[in-house]
Amino acid sequence: IPYFGICLGLQCAVIEFARSVCGLDKANSREFDDGCNEFVIDFMEEQKQITDKGGTMRLGAYPCVIKEGTLARSIYNKDQISERHRHRFEVNNKYRECLKEHGMVISGTSPDNNLVEMIELPSHRFFIAGQFHPEFKSRALKPHPLFKAFVKAALDYKQEINKEAE
Repeated sequence: IPYFGICLGLQCAVIEFARSVCGLDKANSREFDDGCNEFVIDFMEEQKQITDKGGTMRLGAYPCVIKEGTLARSIYNKDQISERHRHRFEVNNKYRECLKEHGMVISGTSPDNNLVEMIELPSHRFFIAGQFHPEFKSRALKPHPLFKAFVKAALDYKQEINKEAE
């Protein structure tokens, strides 16, 4: 089944992948379980010292560099994009290598390569997630490229399932 994760959808996908594929049984997000010792999702570095959380998230448009040869690159057909954000948690860089070693592709990062912006599973027919909110830039007559690609993948999947059922 095609998967498209937005913000928390990326974070939950990383947690589940870390648990099921990487063998990190206790992987979690600090947002969900502050007592965990394997925070694959943690506060962004600049958020760790903030105690008054009101209005202090990473907000607004930020650039994202897209890795060549990825699904994201084929969808956007660009090597750099700008997407809007609204969050304070991120993929913990301590776990990036483990995720990559087990097959997850970090297909988009901040220009300084410090923040994971997009992930993919190339072994899956369509599995992509972004830390950002593409719905903020999507319109009825001009849908965001990720939504268009996801709907197409879902329709292709449905047609394939229908053919197999015949």
